[in-house]
Amino acid sequence: MSDYSPSLINEYEVRNAFTPPLTYDDVSKAEILLKIEAVEDYIKATYFNDSMPNPKKGRLPALLIVMSKIIKGSPGLIKKYGIIESLSLGDYKVTYQHSGRGDHVSAYESAKSWEQMAEDMLFARGTSKWQLIKANE
Repeated sequence: MSDYSPSLINEYEVRNAFTPPLTYDDVSKAEILLKIEAVEDYIKATYFNDSMPNPKKGRLPALLIVMSKIIKGSPGLIKKYGIIESLSLGDYKVTYQHSGRGDHVSAYESAKSWEQMAEDMLFARGTSKWQLIKANE
C-alpha cells in the first residue's frame, strides 16, 4: 500500500494539517496513503466522471476528507486532539470561540464539518448545473 503515488495531496500535507503535526506513532504512512487513495478514487468516481480533477479543484476537499477519516477512525487521536481551537488550511482560517462553559467543539464534530464542507465544494466544482435529458428514453 505504501507504493501509491497520490495525485491531489501528499502524506506530509496530511500530517502537517494537524496541530501538532501527526507523528508516525499517531498514524502510519501506509494508513494515510490508503485513506488518500480511497478518497482520491471516491472524488474521481463521484464528482469528475472517473477523471482525476486538477489539484486546484480537488486538493483542499481531498485533504479535508482524509483529515476527517483519520480523526473518525482513530479514537486515540480524538483524545489527543480533543478540543479544536483553530484550523488553518492555506487561505482558509477559522477560530472557534469558547465561552469557557463547556461548549467546545470536539474533534469528532470538527471532522464531520470538514467532510460536509468538502462534499459541498466538490459538488459545486464537479457537477454540471445544467443537463439535457431526453424524454421517454
